[in-house]
Amino acid sequence: MNNVLKFTLTGIAAGLMSVSATAQERNAYFGQTHQHTSWSFDAYVFGNSTTGPDEAYKYAQGQTIKHPVGYDVKIKKPLDFMALTDHSEYMGTVRLANTPGSDLSKQPIAQKLIVKQPSDVDRIYLWFAKGLMLGEPIKELNSPKITSPVWKQIVDIADKNYQPGKFTTFAAYEWTSNPNYQNMHRNIIFLDTKKVPDVIYSSLDSYYPSDLWTWMDKQRKAGNELLAISHNGNLSNGVMFPVDVDLKGRAIDAAWAEQRMRNEPLIEIKQLKGSSETHPTLSPTDEFANFELMAVRLGGGGKPSQVNGSYARQAYQNGLAMQDTRGYNPYKFGLIAAGDSHNTVVGYSNDNYTGGHGKLDGTPEARLAEKKIGGGTMYPGNLGTSGLAGVWAEENTRESLFAAMQRKETFATSGTHLKLRMFGGWDFDPRMMDGKGWAKTGYAKGVPMGSDLTAQKGKAPSFAVWAVKDPDDANLDRIQIIKGWSNNGQ
Repeated sequence: MNNVLKFTLTGIAAGLMSVSATAQERNAYFGQTHQHTSWSFDAYVFGNSTTGPDEAYKYAQGQTIKHPVGYDVKIKKPLDFMALTDHSEYMGTVRLANTPGSDLSKQPIAQKLIVKQPSDVDRIYLWFAKGLMLGEPIKELNSPKITSPVWKQIVDIADKNYQPGKFTTFAAYEWTSNPNYQNMHRNIIFLDTKKVPDVIYSSLDSYYPSDLWTWMDKQRKAGNELLAISHNGNLSNGVMFPVDVDLKGRAIDAAWAEQRMRNEPLIEIKQLKGSSETHPTLSPTDEFANFELMAVRLGGGGKPSQVNGSYARQAYQNGLAMQDTRGYNPYKFGLIAAGDSHNTVVGYSNDNYTGGHGKLDGTPEARLAEKKIGGGTMYPGNLGTSGLAGVWAEENTRESLFAAMQRKETFATSGTHLKLRMFGGWDFDPRMMDGKGWAKTGYAKGVPMGSDLTAQKGKAPSFAVWAVKDPDDANLDRIQIIKGWSNNGQ
């Protein structure tokens, strides 16, 4: 059964949101916010050498394309939107080095990037990954003269495939910070392709999230609206959701919390490399806490990832405690799920799953065998299907979907197109769910998922929850609501 859904109604705090008439007419749209093509250095090395952004958009819309292994693949149910997120680090370089006639292919360093045999996979991946981990760029490849034209192509292809009202594309990329094999990755999504910078900010500029946020603040001040979505806290070794000091050793304070929430309204709670919701150690009485666990450091040769500080549910609870004792909460994020496939394509159900790392796991036989890569071991059989981002928006356009992500009116599924909605309020009538206009009442007398609800002394809140199964998938088993609270910071 592939039928998990996640959502959030953030803590009891600030004022009620004003709600427009169109808010009551919002629809659920489903999309992918984390996808790689051959234009990512590691995807090409893994064997995905022929398909790029154009093919990714075709696949998302229901067209048949080629898997890196060579067979035809087609999505079971087309998507409403996509943010293509090739790595900003060395964007397009391996593909260009292996493309005869390109400017990069004529440079001496291109010979180090030629992929001809299996040993080249490990050699090139380890070379790039070590530099990323240590923050030591390969100067010949870390040049805007090489990567900026690739970025411009990505933006242009997004515009070419944008069909307002039918299929939405976003200019986006992945910022791939991995210091000491501690996953700190973020996907950066831009609202307006006409305002994106010529040179994007990568982890080669800095692998500290706070430096990324400062760059984002400068972009926003210049009129370029954007947001970040963190992913794989489960692989972060406890540094994704710090409580006392951040990765720089800076004390967490109100300014830090405000900057994080201003730039990162969402987190990716599930993808191919596991779930980042919770862990049995943190939630010993929850029988679902072991869903798709993968708790190792990324590229760290199987080193375990510290549980504390790596999972969303604990971050929610810590955020409430921080609000209670310090007056600020950096963890009022909304939830989405995504893929992180490096195949240009991704499977959303087990009966349509084709791996996520090119030729390394592109067949059932390959997925049953362990792989040695970059000094570590990859177990393709431990990977899962892609999740999906569900977004409640007025229409299928960049403006409407982006606004929904900013206000966190989102939910995550494990790959199915089930729909979920939740409102919190103080005066809900139990009979409000009986009529078709119940959502209108939810907006008028309460707040939707992702919002704050004003505290009222001596009163307990009530919640309206609505879920509908994907008509082409399994039945819903139950609705589970997790309650977190703080008593004097505990």
